[in-house]
Amino acid sequence: MVSGWEGAGATIETVENFCYLGSYISTAANCDQEVNLRTGKAAGVFSKLGKLRKSKKISLPVKTSLYEALVLSTLLNSAELWSVSVTLMKKPEAAHHRWQRSILGISWKDKVTNEKVREATALPKLEDIIRCRRLRWLGHLSRMDHHRLP
Repeated sequence: MVSGWEGAGATIETVENFCYLGSYISTAANCDQEVNLRTGKAAGVFSKLGKLRKSKKISLPVKTSLYEALVLSTLLNSAELWSVSVTLMKKPEAAHHRWQRSILGISWKDKVTNEKVREATALPKLEDIIRCRRLRWLGHLSRMDHHRLP
């Protein structure tokens, strides 16, 4: 659907979706494209950490700190505002576990459960991280002056 608005000599095109400041905005009431975009960007960041994550000289706590700071921050940028379903959350959650396994040097063939992987890396589930971020965001909103726009 493309329509336009003309005012003051300028034409503004109406589109169904666009990327603004790194976030995908859509007229549909879902976050499918945003979640897929963020997962792809985080995968790119993770792949650039190749030598660091495979290095035996770097300790596991340092690797997980780098993972949290670089990959998770990329993946979960503006995740507080996502309205995700259980099925949509499976893709980033699977990527999160796959990346943790890679940091630990564990293959999926090794039959190690996701719980054991999370215990080894001391990282929570993605769902729990998003829940904490939403609560933090709601706390900011509740403390904000009522005349201010969030």
